[in-house]
Amino acid sequence: MSRYETEEEQIEAFKSWWKKNGTQLLSAILVVVLVFSGWRYWTNTKYVESVNASSTYELLQASYIQGNFGEVSREALKLIQEQPQSPYAAGTALIYATYSYEKGDVDEAINHLNWVADNTADTALKLTAYVRLARIYSDEKNFADAKKQLEKLNAMNLKGAEKATMDYVSGMIAIQQQDKDKAFTAFSAVVNNPETEKNLLGLAQIQLDDLAK
Repeated sequence: MSRYETEEEQIEAFKSWWKKNGTQLLSAILVVVLVFSGWRYWTNTKYVESVNASSTYELLQASYIQGNFGEVSREALKLIQEQPQSPYAAGTALIYATYSYEKGDVDEAINHLNWVADNTADTALKLTAYVRLARIYSDEKNFADAKKQLEKLNAMNLKGAEKATMDYVSGMIAIQQQDKDKAFTAFSAVVNNPETEKNLLGLAQIQLDDLAK
């Protein structure tokens, strides 16, 4: 028997996976980027500015985890506005976007993600922004804009695990559009990618098995 009986169940399974693992998966990329980029930023800016940005980001991150981000949202905006070139500003904007989306303000979330995509030079941060934008647009049934995000990702010539993430999101968008052939191609790319993250590999295989029914 198929793991998911309907396309709606497949989509809900993806949303459930994303809620549990998607943010964590992309945040793992973010942590590595911020460590490296933060050090580089520190070497090229005033020491006090870089330390303050790092400390503020850690506070904002902790507040989000504790469910108190709304109380420090002004500090988040201040960091974004005053140090837009700092990787911590991009990290803060990603947190703010997640917070906005979770409280139902889709437009605000999109604005923050677009800010990251337009202002960061780090490939991994752009990847995170574009993938999250594609997911949001897809959830909102705005497939034209979701496709634009995938086109931007394709233009980045992603490799390894990053490409696997893009292909999986592409596959889920194809399912929502009832394009089974395109979905099969996307999930096959995930499964055949030797650097695909383990949990994502399992999910892609489930999707392929369901499409083959």
